[in-house]
Amino acid sequence: MSPRLLPLALMLAGCNGSLLTIDVPFESTTTVEQGSIIENLAGGLGFGDFLNMDITDSQELRNQGVSPGDIQDVRLTEFELEAVAPQGADLSFLDALDIYVEAPGLDEVRVATAPGFPEGEALVVMTIEEVDLTEYAVSESMTITTDVSGHRPDVDTDVKARILLEVGVTAQGARNQANAR
Repeated sequence: MSPRLLPLALMLAGCNGSLLTIDVPFESTTTVEQGSIIENLAGGLGFGDFLNMDITDSQELRNQGVSPGDIQDVRLTEFELEAVAPQGADLSFLDALDIYVEAPGLDEVRVATAPGFPEGEALVVMTIEEVDLTEYAVSESMTITTDVSGHRPDVDTDVKARILLEVGVTAQGARNQANAR
């Protein structure tokens, strides 16, 4: 083995083959339409931008020279919901929310949950489930869906969802990244 390659080999051995971790953010906004006090909110919230996500085509991974075969590990590390309009809006119209991931040929799996939404709180950080999303991320498409219960808000409310995925890439992905520089 070349003496120049020894540090790289030692680093790879100490990292279980995962040399580089890349944060991949996604964001989507939806409007929850107002309703009467007795009108329930059930089903999904409708974050259209999260439908058919292609993580392997994200700018963050392309910038690093990573291809789908380089992806070794994908984890959801953050999921936030925020009422962004109108001014002073909160999420108290929601009672409970579960976030799921699905992909062709794979079972739907819950990745985040929030059992309650306090009055006056515009931002809620979801509780993240420990789920390996690698197979979902490298599939032809990964879809994030919601299962929500509650009632419709008194006024149309814009809700922004922000997620952060942590993507671990193999040594080949790291080499691609190094060669791209």
